[in-house]
Amino acid sequence: MKSRYADENLSWIAPLVLLVIAIPFLIRGVTFSYRYYLYVLNIAGIYTILAVGLDILSGYTGLISLGHAGFFAIGAYTSAVLVDQAGIPFGLSLIITPIITGFFGLVVGFPALRVSGMYLGLTTMGFGFIARRLIIALRAWTEGSAGLEVSNPVLFGFEFASDWANYFLIFTFVVAVVVVARRVMNSKIGRAFMAIRDSERAAEAAGVNLTRYKLLAFFMSAVLAGLAGVLFAHTMRFISTDHFDILLSIYFIIMILVGGVGSIYGAVLGSVFIVLLDFLLIPAFKDWMALFVAIEVADIQSLIFGLIMFLFIIFQPMGLYGVWLKMRIYWKLFPFNPKKRFT
Repeated sequence: MKSRYADENLSWIAPLVLLVIAIPFLIRGVTFSYRYYLYVLNIAGIYTILAVGLDILSGYTGLISLGHAGFFAIGAYTSAVLVDQAGIPFGLSLIITPIITGFFGLVVGFPALRVSGMYLGLTTMGFGFIARRLIIALRAWTEGSAGLEVSNPVLFGFEFASDWANYFLIFTFVVAVVVVARRVMNSKIGRAFMAIRDSERAAEAAGVNLTRYKLLAFFMSAVLAGLAGVLFAHTMRFISTDHFDILLSIYFIIMILVGGVGSIYGAVLGSVFIVLLDFLLIPAFKDWMALFVAIEVADIQSLIFGLIMFLFIIFQPMGLYGVWLKMRIYWKLFPFNPKKRFT
């Protein structure tokens, strides 16, 4: 009997793993400030996990969410409390915390059964505000808005106490999440999500249970956001409510828009591109831009992100992954490119 994934090309997994392993050694060999670059890559990896979950919800299922910073915060604070105050091992928290966050995803997903579009976006945005207020209200465990120190992650007796060690921890989960998400989106579940996105009435007529799959999309997305929150809390070692404002949710939306909506690879490309732009390129050009424009660095960041969204939506709606697909098709046809045959 033919396997469900017999036609899926999985040859890219081995080169991807080798590339992930090689990157920190390459960075260490070419720069003395490699620790900062590893820190930036760790942030990119954590955000990639969350962006993949958001893309499953918004890109594949068509359900808008402006409250993923709330799921991210719940994952971070829940793990911090479980590990440092309840004494639960970090490895067990990696399982428990995403499930707890997924439960919140189910709760938030119930309004999606009745509302959609802008109204769903406002509902999820409200959840983001509620999550922040809940963290402040539970200051006996969370220290409120003052912030909370978090312990290093410990797995199998090994403590991940540096950005170098954290890199391999984080990107192990990144590779696993990308591989699993690709398989799920190529399965019956992924096809049901895309059917709901394209037309709910047509999907229901084809036998898709809207309630089940919408709630499943919210659950899966929240689980990945919770996992990202766990890694963020224990690898950054300090969290506060300032890390999880509404702008962070918009930040995640920009990632999947720039990378390419409805594509797992696009979520990865968008996350890496936006994080590198935010942490490396914008600081490098802020002093140069300040000579010509009298605005603050935060305003420069907002200006650049807004311009990027505008340009991608107008000129490249398929995002970075769409650019890659066009390049791949072009080189497959080269030198017999249709545009060149008649010139």
